[in-house]
Amino acid sequence: MPNNETNTCKLAAVDDAQARHGAGAQLISRKPGALALVSGAYVLGGGGMLAWLVFLILGPLFTVPMDLTIPGRLLVDMFLCLLFFVQHSFMVRRRFRVWLTRTVRADFHGALYASVSGFCLLLLIALWQPVGAPLWIPPSPVRWFAAAMFLVAGIVGWWGSRSLGEFDALGVKPALRAMENGAPAGNVPFTVRGPYRWVRHPLYLVSLVIIWAGPVFTLDRLLHNVLWTLWIVIGATMEERDLVNCFGEAYRNYRKTVPMLLPRSVRPLVAETGAKPHNQT
Repeated sequence: MPNNETNTCKLAAVDDAQARHGAGAQLISRKPGALALVSGAYVLGGGGMLAWLVFLILGPLFTVPMDLTIPGRLLVDMFLCLLFFVQHSFMVRRRFRVWLTRTVRADFHGALYASVSGFCLLLLIALWQPVGAPLWIPPSPVRWFAAAMFLVAGIVGWWGSRSLGEFDALGVKPALRAMENGAPAGNVPFTVRGPYRWVRHPLYLVSLVIIWAGPVFTLDRLLHNVLWTLWIVIGATMEERDLVNCFGEAYRNYRKTVPMLLPRSVRPLVAETGAKPHNQT
């Protein structure tokens, strides 16, 4: 599929808001602010994701005592999850980004988003309240199978993150480009490569596998897994609306052919589209 006006995401409302303010009118629009946000994205965003993976594998390594009953602990855990969900979903919405452009240059939004998300994730891990003994201790074959699924999910996640080339988990690439040449990031072409030829959201599928493959099955962990599963499904549905607004008919056609989360064929369902990423040979 050729890269033309119909399959290029413009985020017109955000671009228009940025154009009204100019490239240097916001409170955070130049190199010092960008450096702070990029540093925050690496430290908080990257650190939060790594800490969450450790949390999934080993459970909470320490606990801040709150002297709560079991229902009280579960309510705290639920609040911490909901805090992350609301922040993670709200800050990525177009209306919020248009408003944010008043004070933060649009190229720096991704790094700010990763920094705040990482902080909320670290807060969840630091204040998490464990509840009781394991509900179920899996037998050895199940634990080995779960470990294998965890490893496979990691490989698929790495494949998915590289397949589109411009995937940027911490949102730092636009800020780094802006610091180098001062020019805003270009439009994003509609590209389908790698595991995106089997499911529309392979990284969400990977997250679900990693969440449920962990060996810890306490009551609080069950609550965590259920809430995160519901949020991933709801978040994917909300993201689809943005992608339709972004890419229009190109994404509608893709959505008709490729399932959201669960693959239904061993063969890819669509052909590759878009240029081959520069990070692949």
